[in-house]
Amino acid sequence: MGVVINTNISSITASRILSNNRADLETAMERLASGKRINSANDDAAGMAVAAKMRADIRSLNQAVRNTNDAISLVNTYDGGAAEIESILIRMRELAVQAKTGTYTSADLTNADYEYSALKSEINRIAEVVTFNRLSLGNATSTGTTPTSGSQSFSFYVGSDVARTGNSINFTAETLEMSAAASAGSLKNILTAAAAGSAIESLDDALQKLSSKRAQAGALVNRLEHTVANLMNVSQRLQEAVSGVEDADYAAESAALARGMVLAQAGTAMLAQANQAPQFVLTLLRG
Repeated sequence: MGVVINTNISSITASRILSNNRADLETAMERLASGKRINSANDDAAGMAVAAKMRADIRSLNQAVRNTNDAISLVNTYDGGAAEIESILIRMRELAVQAKTGTYTSADLTNADYEYSALKSEINRIAEVVTFNRLSLGNATSTGTTPTSGSQSFSFYVGSDVARTGNSINFTAETLEMSAAASAGSLKNILTAAAAGSAIESLDDALQKLSSKRAQAGALVNRLEHTVANLMNVSQRLQEAVSGVEDADYAAESAALARGMVLAQAGTAMLAQANQAPQFVLTLLRG
């Protein structure tokens, strides 16, 4: 190649290489400063899209965990009301058995019925006031106050992808008002031995039905606890995947930074040398 001064190929080459090295150095600095391997779409367009989708799923899964925990709280609230009513029914049965004996006078039975009737009223009251987030649970209506024999249905969304089935879990909160559920039509009174005997039958029926409702609630809570565990596991694995896609490897980036700094210094020195090369032409001219 001839000796020329108008086009300094060595300087151009050194400048190009230095520019590339400085770009790599700046990329390493950016990744170390942000902790992210992907800081803009041009770093990894496909990876950025995948990470964005996964982050959306992670946020939704975490919300699904909260949804499920709220569902557990709702069902436990229902079961708590049912547990209290169960205690009342057991006490009422005790009073009915007491009244069934022939050693009590009418006045004694009247006195026993005072507590029996008060407890029956408390069952109705509890059924009316058992609520969660102002949603009625115990009287089978969402806003009403009159106990019925119906049921209130709830659907808990425990997933993140609406395109998939199985992300909704249903719960039916049957009324906790036991009078309507008793086989004899009501829990009646214990003013006579005969009435007490009828009350015992009704109370047994009410306790059986209440136990069935509590069993269903307890089974659902156990299921929902497993749902929470699975959601948290999926969320964790997705976070691991997102980390692998977009987080910076500090060991690799630190090595790249050190390499880039050396190359930048060396490239700058070589560019300076290349810029001095045309000065050699003066030596030829002096000769």
